[in-house]
Amino acid sequence: MKHYTFNKPRHGSAEWLAVRWRDESGLARISASNAAAIHNEHPYTSATQLAVQLLKEEPPQPEVENRAMQRGNTLEGPIRDWAGQLLGFPLTTPCVMYAYEEDGVRLVATIDAVSEVGGIFEIKTTRKRWDGKLPRMWYWQGVQQAICANVDRVTWVIFDSDLDIQFFTQIVTSDEKRMHLDACRNFLAAIDMGMIPDGAEVRYEDVLSLYDGDGTSVDLDPTLGKLIGEYNRRQEMVAEHEKAMDSIKTSICEAMKDAEYGRVDGRLLVTWKTASRTSFDTKKFEAEHPALAAKYKKQTKYRTFRVMEGDRQ
Repeated sequence: MKHYTFNKPRHGSAEWLAVRWRDESGLARISASNAAAIHNEHPYTSATQLAVQLLKEEPPQPEVENRAMQRGNTLEGPIRDWAGQLLGFPLTTPCVMYAYEEDGVRLVATIDAVSEVGGIFEIKTTRKRWDGKLPRMWYWQGVQQAICANVDRVTWVIFDSDLDIQFFTQIVTSDEKRMHLDACRNFLAAIDMGMIPDGAEVRYEDVLSLYDGDGTSVDLDPTLGKLIGEYNRRQEMVAEHEKAMDSIKTSICEAMKDAEYGRVDGRLLVTWKTASRTSFDTKKFEAEHPALAAKYKKQTKYRTFRVMEGDRQ
């Protein structure tokens, strides 16, 4: 096993995202903020989404900051200093990232603050009132941070809706560390083989983001022919369902005419309201300002899945 640190790129930059995505040998690794996804306990990132991210040939790119991200990034420094005053000793933001490796496991963590005696601190802002219980996403993040920093506890500094700082000490046991390491080893074993880990629910959106069309053909397993036939049958069922729904809606709306509210035996059962919206007339803008329109055009790649009636050579 190996604990080590390396210089931290600017937080949130493309370089920072890249070192969280792959190690210096080009092997995928797991960042602490994604640790809960390994256990399917991350509210924003599924195990499959993390796998797809790690299997891609290019690292993630910086996202436009939303209000929650702006709040956290803006307040992190002042909250760190305020927490240090309350604790009676200074906290500093490390200029390094913390990493851990053992056979089949590669982890990395960004630590928000450290004390002079080696304590690590994770700073969070939340619009909710702190109830004394770590959300599972935070819990697994803390476990991985403890592994990477080689400590047995993480102090959470939480600025909540009371506009006050709350402290919570997470004790991380060796059993918790081993549980996470085993889960990460199994997950990364699949990634290293270029596969989605077992148990991850793969959606069409996941494979769509993972594979780009290259114009080639492939001979599919004959068993997939049954799936293609099932897909066709379900498409027909959807079309029939939509046709029936449209017929029902047409009958009701014809009966309502100009009315916006429909009642049956005095009960309001349906509405057909009039609304308006403002849209941008792209065609007119392109016709009147072609040069300006061209400047703001963006090309987007997409793939269309279609079942053919006959064989395609």
